[in-house]
Amino acid sequence: MAEEILRTYSFPVAGPRNTEKTLKVLIERALQLRIGYVVVASASGRTAFLLRSLSEELGYKGKLVVVTHHTGYSEAGENELKQEDRTRLTETGCTVVTATHALSSISRSYRTKFGGIDLLEIVAGAVRRFSQGVKAAIECAIMAADAGAVPVDEDIIAVAGTGKGADSAIVIRAANQNRFFDMKVREIIALRLGRDRKPGYRLCFCPLFPSQCAVF
Repeated sequence: MAEEILRTYSFPVAGPRNTEKTLKVLIERALQLRIGYVVVASASGRTAFLLRSLSEELGYKGKLVVVTHHTGYSEAGENELKQEDRTRLTETGCTVVTATHALSSISRSYRTKFGGIDLLEIVAGAVRRFSQGVKAAIECAIMAADAGAVPVDEDIIAVAGTGKGADSAIVIRAANQNRFFDMKVREIIALRLGRDRKPGYRLCFCPLFPSQCAVF
């Protein structure tokens, strides 16, 4: 592979204002690299619909894979993506994946009830050092791979954000969750820099000594 100077777009604040720019630059990069799959995190479907529209406008003909929040993320038994929007996305050729979050899983229930943290959320906290969007993009790539919606033997692009919209996009070689160390982040196309809008959670294995807790 020849040496190459890569461009990374950075945004000083989070929010939907970054979405269109992020999607346009990732589509441009997908066309340059001849990427066949783009994975997009989209809870309500808004980011996914915009990506579909921009892909048609800019001539990207690859496969779009939409990864939603797991059912029950906000309300037990409910999914934030309305059924009519799921149907519309599918009818436009998108693959929609709804699955257990790869970097939290059942461990989030234990943290919520008992405190502390386990390996999955340690991994999530580590990759979140880049940005919340990069963490979510990696997670969605794993979820899409586990669903069989993207290949694991070629590079794809994954995009996600901080809260609403999109602000982080990466070129990644996806992997299934049981082959996590086969995953490779090739390139950061866009990235949200700056402080998170909400504080991190507390890493504490012993409630008797809260002052010795670290914060992610």
